[in-house]
Amino acid sequence: MSKVASASSNEFSDFLKTDMRIRSATEAANVALWSYCPDTGENWASSTWFDILGYDHDVNALSLERWLDLIHEDDAQMAQRAFADLVDGKTDIYRADFRLRARDGSWRWIGASGTAVERADDRPAIVYGMAMDITERKKTEAKLAQTARTAERHRERLFRLAENSPAALFEFHMDREGTVSLPYMTTVAHALLGVAADDVAEDGLAVFKNIFEEDMAKMGPAIEESRAKLKPFKLRYRVHRADLESGYAWLQASSVPRREEDGGTLWFGSIYDVTTEVEREALLAHARDNMRHLALHDGLTGLPNRRRLDEHLKERSTQHSADRPPDVLMRIDLDRFKYVNDTLGHAAGDAVLCHVARVLSLSTGTDDLCSRVGGDEFCVLMGTGKSVEDARVTAAAIEERLGTPFFYEGKICRFGASFGIATSAQGSIVTGDLMSFADAALYEAKAAGRGRVEVFSRQLHDGILENRRLAAEIEGAIENRAFEPFFQPQVSAHSGDLVGAEVLARWRRADGSVVPPDKFMPVAEQIRAVPLIDRVVMERTVAIVDGWRSEGLMLPKLSFNVSAGRLHDKTLVAAVRDFLDWGVKVSFELLESILLEEEDGVARRTIELARDAGISIEIDDFGTGHASILGVLEVSPDVLKIDRRLTANVVETQQSRDLVASIFGIAKSLGIRTTAEGVETPMQADVLRQLGCDVFQGYLYAKPLAAADFFQWAGENGFSGAAPRNP
Repeated sequence: MSKVASASSNEFSDFLKTDMRIRSATEAANVALWSYCPDTGENWASSTWFDILGYDHDVNALSLERWLDLIHEDDAQMAQRAFADLVDGKTDIYRADFRLRARDGSWRWIGASGTAVERADDRPAIVYGMAMDITERKKTEAKLAQTARTAERHRERLFRLAENSPAALFEFHMDREGTVSLPYMTTVAHALLGVAADDVAEDGLAVFKNIFEEDMAKMGPAIEESRAKLKPFKLRYRVHRADLESGYAWLQASSVPRREEDGGTLWFGSIYDVTTEVEREALLAHARDNMRHLALHDGLTGLPNRRRLDEHLKERSTQHSADRPPDVLMRIDLDRFKYVNDTLGHAAGDAVLCHVARVLSLSTGTDDLCSRVGGDEFCVLMGTGKSVEDARVTAAAIEERLGTPFFYEGKICRFGASFGIATSAQGSIVTGDLMSFADAALYEAKAAGRGRVEVFSRQLHDGILENRRLAAEIEGAIENRAFEPFFQPQVSAHSGDLVGAEVLARWRRADGSVVPPDKFMPVAEQIRAVPLIDRVVMERTVAIVDGWRSEGLMLPKLSFNVSAGRLHDKTLVAAVRDFLDWGVKVSFELLESILLEEEDGVARRTIELARDAGISIEIDDFGTGHASILGVLEVSPDVLKIDRRLTANVVETQQSRDLVASIFGIAKSLGIRTTAEGVETPMQADVLRQLGCDVFQGYLYAKPLAAADFFQWAGENGFSGAAPRNP
């Protein structure tokens, strides 16, 4: 081509001018045409060149050097080399993409192509070509390249994350015929499953080869269900792992299925090693079982406790059916157990309880439920189908074994047992009532002399129903403040003056009848309503005494019976503040069994607060309880009230006189005053006065009186007006 003769390059432009079809097509396509004669340096470009770059249509100013100067420096060498290769005949076609600087200073991407055409008659060769503005295409390609690079980075990142994740990622495929393959699987999966990658690639079923046989039996149905219903797959299973000390690992596979167009199913999922989690769950389950065992069993004897017995009774009640045999429950209470504790100590008592638990286990069947439901109280729920007679036989076996002497540290522990039996076959009794009915039978056994077996009867049933009715009435009476104070005078044994009155609770029904305490107090104690009754009586006494004051009756002292529950009421001392402000002395009468044998910090604190407020403490019914003299000294009462059962025979028997005289002597030596209850005759009063009694209380003076009757009595006996001197 370098040898061709010189010729004008305007031939191309002349050609275009004559072929308007080519010109129109190229302009419409935004294509620039150009020509160049290497020998003469002449060149030509269509107007589109100028439009692309924004230059004026100045054909005369056009030169190859001018165009070369506009090429981006990064593209110039490549573009020129490609053009030179065409001119030199090294290539037949010239193609190059390069940037040209537009008039506004921006860079436009140009896609140029051309070819050299040799002509006859020794005329110089001409390079004809075309060029297009490919700037937008380059931008798109750049964006696509950037997107591809970004996607590749993300792919690499995800790949690294997947390969470094403790979880294994996988794709699991099953075609319509059930053939299995693993299109994708991270390296971790091979380690978790204990299979080589080559094995899985050769046969997809290799992923299952190390799974425990019993777990594999669950795997197949789970996969099939997931495939059929397109529901997520999730399963825990074990795999044999020779590389682990335990020899196995727990794995959890989770995946989501997708139906393929060819009818196959593809799962995307993960596999985790959950061995630690499973072991932790097992430990927690074991701990929960232990906690449940502790919650349902007695810590000392190991027997089921009251809660477990209640659960078992409830379980049986839910199994109710017409042909289900009745339930039989036996309650057992140890006789003289407190004596063991008091004489040999609590360690001996604990040993006795453990011994009784062993006896129960030896004396009952495997279907019987033995339980410890209280301090020295036990229960045996007989096995299903057993009768009352079976319970009697069991009770006899227990009693016989308990009859064998039991020694603790070389000392014999003397105790026995009483038994109460109830069955759900009796009348309207249902399983839920068994406990209270067996308890009622046990109470009868205790009352009949201990060491006995009593079976719940219709009479006991009626008594319980009556107590329940009475309990409901008592609760209503408390709400309606139907309990009112009665007053029994206390008279000086020496002067005969009125020195005070004991306030006693009475229940007045709506019809005006009065219920004595022996009729309602046992039930009130069972439902723990005594403190509430005490409160009502004390509050009503305040209003009554205030009315007496306005009428001229000033009582020197009021004595209130205070129950153990009332001693836990922080408002107790404040409730009698009005009496103290009026100059009326107040005394709290306590049964000797309330505090003397058991530590009760709250009650003792209440007594201290009462003493600080100027309230005296009296021990009621002294001599009939189980308190020791040392216990009395610990409380340091101001007054001992001698029970009527001790004073009843002081006239008739020397033994009674000696006993009462000894009590008076002890009290006098301790600086404690005495009050005799149940004084009914002048002869009793004379004897008790000679023995050293300070105050009398009894029917000799008056029975307990309602407020109005007491006010009348005081006036009739000359006790109204100023308070008399102390005894």
